[in-house]
Amino acid sequence: MASRRQTELEYRKQINKVIIYIQEHINSPPQLEVLAHVAGFSPFHFHRIFAAFVGETIGQYIRRLRLEQAARRLLGSTQNVTNIALAVGYETPSAFTKAFKLHFGVSPSQLREMNKQSAASMLYQVKIRTKQRRLSMKPEIRDLPEQEVLYVRRTGLIDNSFTQAAQEAFTVLMRFIEERNLSKQWSQCLAITPDETSLTPPEDCRYDAGVILRPGVQVKPEGEVGIQVIRAGKWAVFMHKGPYETMWQTWNSAYRDWLPASGEELRDASPYEVYLDDIAQTKPEDLRTEIYIPIK
Repeated sequence: MASRRQTELEYRKQINKVIIYIQEHINSPPQLEVLAHVAGFSPFHFHRIFAAFVGETIGQYIRRLRLEQAARRLLGSTQNVTNIALAVGYETPSAFTKAFKLHFGVSPSQLREMNKQSAASMLYQVKIRTKQRRLSMKPEIRDLPEQEVLYVRRTGLIDNSFTQAAQEAFTVLMRFIEERNLSKQWSQCLAITPDETSLTPPEDCRYDAGVILRPGVQVKPEGEVGIQVIRAGKWAVFMHKGPYETMWQTWNSAYRDWLPASGEELRDASPYEVYLDDIAQTKPEDLRTEIYIPIK
């Protein structure tokens, strides 16, 4: 088996291919399937692998490159702000100015008023990234049969959070379960979020709130409540302890620190989260969440 260092370098090599592709097509709308193909990874997992290794989502990375390109144009040309905004993919100068100031701490006009040395120094400082903390994690490998999931879907990401969508979906789902006396007919509560949230419009990002039905239980879908199937297969199961807001750390560690050295290959299926505790009765720091990543 290849060493951990070798396998991590192989993953980084594939990610670097994508970074080069993005740089060469910086002004083209990014397509997740195309980027995944360039990397040689499954679209089900590519965006999580990219975020784990790069420290930014694909959307954040592309947005940063475009803003840095704009900053160079502001300092090295006499183009007006509107033309530069349009050239780097913003539909309006106001949207560009807001994003620019949020990223650099100054407006485009203020950057131009700075002397070249001060401006260059500031841009360099912004580009410095904090090194990601590595977590030592070992998953439990489980072979699971086909599972039926009773679920309700909501769409909509607000301030980069699915909190509202989750609350609405689980409220509808649990009401359905209570009204039909199904409380003993399911075993686990889960969520599936299949979309790359930085590339998919926020209003279209999907959140599936579900419960895994016990073997042999049959429920007729009605209205917003549907049935989907998780295919039988092998899963690497990671335990996250703590609030949901820090879940990304465990996701990143799974894809960046464990996967390359594990010798495992990813399977074409959506990963998902299983919530083991009742959020209404458990302190955030005590919450336990299992992360299921499909492997071959």
